[in-house]
Amino acid sequence: MKERINCLPNSLIDKKRWDSCIKAACNRRIYGMSFFLDIFSPRWQAIVLDDGNAVMPVTWNSKFGISYVCQPVFVQQLGCFILDNSYSGVIPFFIDKLSSSFRFIDISMNEMNEINEMNIGNYQIFKMNNYLLRLNKPYDILINNYNTNTRRNIKKANKRGLVLINQYQPSEVVKLFRFNSGKAYPGIRSINYDRLLLLIKRGLAEGMVHIRAARAINGNIIAAACFLEDFDRYIFYFSANSDEGRRQGAMFFIIDSFIKQYADNDKFLDFNGSVNPDLARFYKGFGAETACYQRLKINRLHFPLNFFK
Repeated sequence: MKERINCLPNSLIDKKRWDSCIKAACNRRIYGMSFFLDIFSPRWQAIVLDDGNAVMPVTWNSKFGISYVCQPVFVQQLGCFILDNSYSGVIPFFIDKLSSSFRFIDISMNEMNEINEMNIGNYQIFKMNNYLLRLNKPYDILINNYNTNTRRNIKKANKRGLVLINQYQPSEVVKLFRFNSGKAYPGIRSINYDRLLLLIKRGLAEGMVHIRAARAINGNIIAAACFLEDFDRYIFYFSANSDEGRRQGAMFFIIDSFIKQYADNDKFLDFNGSVNPDLARFYKGFGAETACYQRLKINRLHFPLNFFK
């Protein structure tokens, strides 16, 4: 098997062919498309089986002279993309190939990748939770699956006269996130926000990004959210909620409006997961169900660098 697996530097990746492989994969995700990787991990490499029956992006960086693989900020899941389930057995070989080149790896696989035992040392596998709402029912049925708190907050938002805004400047929605919800993530740097803005601008131009904002009765924008259109789902990509927005139930209002618009189709609303229990309850309040994926961490650095994060 190993001799059929090739590692390609960025300069040798045929981006059109790569994107064709991602689109043909049974577990395709927009995160794996070349334009997404080019924005969030400009030096990404690739591990490829045969003619693309299975591919895996390698989002690497370097620090203190050490090359390592990490999950890019604003990219939830990557891992191995496979043509069909018959190629799922290649995943351990891909990881083995990856670990032969990098001594530190911290990545999130996707929901259709499952790692069990591996023949490498110093690895950990963490269970991560995502939350999915299937939109294949009429809105009147979907709203019946909301919990009491969610319905109460939607009523409160409507009673207070919140207005939905379907167009909002990309720079303003990123700014609103950065100085509100983003405060909870101090590790996000300016370059990450610059990349996020670049992605949103491109996504808006190509029709795969949808921005919703809530305006209070006084005219102020008090909350906003960015939704990303993926192959089989809409992703609740990120959101920004001010203190006033939280008091008025603005995010409940925004998400409910999105569900109402896209109800009764075959796609999912992907809430993008969270390790925060309060956010998990928020997502479940719309009737979303848990979908698990794995985070893989390998640390084979020598002391004192084995604390490296």
